[in-house]
Amino acid sequence: MNNLYKFKNIKYKNFSTKYLNNFGLKIFQTAVLLLASAPFFSFILFLISSFIGSTNRDDGFFKDKYNWPFIFASIFMIVNSCLITSDLIDIPELDVSLIWIGLLNWLPFFWCFWSFQKFLVTKKLRSDTAKLFLIGSFPVLISGFCQYFLGLYGPYRFLNNLIIWYQRPLNENEFSQSAVTGLFNNPNYAGAWLAIIFPICLGLFLIKNKNILLKYSYFLIIIFFIAMIILTASRSAILAILLSYFLFSRFNKFKIFSLLTTFFLIFGAYKFLLFMNIDIKALSNEFLPNEIYNKLSTFNLSNLSSLPRVDIWSKTLMFIRNNILLGYGAGSFPNIYESFNGSFGDIQHSHNIILELTFSHGILVATLILFPMIHLLISASRKLFIYDREEYFCLIEKAWIISFASFLLIHMFDITYFDGRISLLCWTLLAGLRSMTKEYMQNQSSL
Repeated sequence: MNNLYKFKNIKYKNFSTKYLNNFGLKIFQTAVLLLASAPFFSFILFLISSFIGSTNRDDGFFKDKYNWPFIFASIFMIVNSCLITSDLIDIPELDVSLIWIGLLNWLPFFWCFWSFQKFLVTKKLRSDTAKLFLIGSFPVLISGFCQYFLGLYGPYRFLNNLIIWYQRPLNENEFSQSAVTGLFNNPNYAGAWLAIIFPICLGLFLIKNKNILLKYSYFLIIIFFIAMIILTASRSAILAILLSYFLFSRFNKFKIFSLLTTFFLIFGAYKFLLFMNIDIKALSNEFLPNEIYNKLSTFNLSNLSSLPRVDIWSKTLMFIRNNILLGYGAGSFPNIYESFNGSFGDIQHSHNIILELTFSHGILVATLILFPMIHLLISASRKLFIYDREEYFCLIEKAWIISFASFLLIHMFDITYFDGRISLLCWTLLAGLRSMTKEYMQNQSSL
């Protein structure tokens, strides 16, 4: 009788655990689907799924070696914030509240990195998540095209401002000009989101499929993504889609030849138009947003110091040298940059994720956060790109890896991470990379 009771109890626990895991998975996948278009509700669902993802696990949080750098980073960030707010470190014109609010950009996501892995443990789950990210990006495309071609300007507000689609008026000022924002607040955010999702489009298109209609549908989606990324006028996003193309297969002679040929054709066409005394700006406006021409025309190798990025980076490095160990605290960059006669106004960050982390939290924190990211990217990708071990990875796996590589590339020139949608996308991709390496090790040990 006692054994029967134990059997029923174990059976009930197994059933309840399975039900809870399935429920958590559905919550997680719904959050992924809504992330771009309805971030408020997506954040709530991600929060619920992170709690469920933390339960009934054999791999405890402290058992995973990749969690330890984030644990130490959290400790250092909190200690640094205490030192700064207690005036042991003198920061001019500092808003103390921003320091503690800024920690929310990192600390909760260290937990999400571990908890989300439960919903990404297999290729099938990662593939489903990748497709949901793609489907969830359709509102970004639709809002952007409506903004650019139909002149439908926002902001559009739903459910008492819980959902806001910005769609800022074009040509509103010199900064925005014709750059498309879509439902995002800034064109660079829209460009970053689409560029990070873009490899998934390529992966789905390259999969062998007998359904011609589906094949052409994926091809059209690729065209829509490229067009919208160009309309955002985000140079880092455009660079990221080029990276996606070249990383999807080995870097061979044909790709080198095509890259050089494209460069010389563009350069030759530019020189020809100058020789014919043709107004290049007027011509480009017929096909491209004004903002792209304006950004490219300001680039001058003979006077690099006049470029905004160069001025920002050089001053950031100067600040870092003065306090490389502890940093100045989150949210302190605008005031410090302005106080040292920064050449460009309204600058909110250093436009480089390495410099930003080092400036805000010190070199130790920057290393502890970025090293696991880069190590996981290399660890997951070397099975594909170096050893070409495709028996363990499908094209969606490769797309997943390239998406995270695109995230890192974009954040060498701009920081869109502080938009909650981009940060959640980042840590979901990183959790997927960790799940890939775990699955690969399990497959190796079972051989």
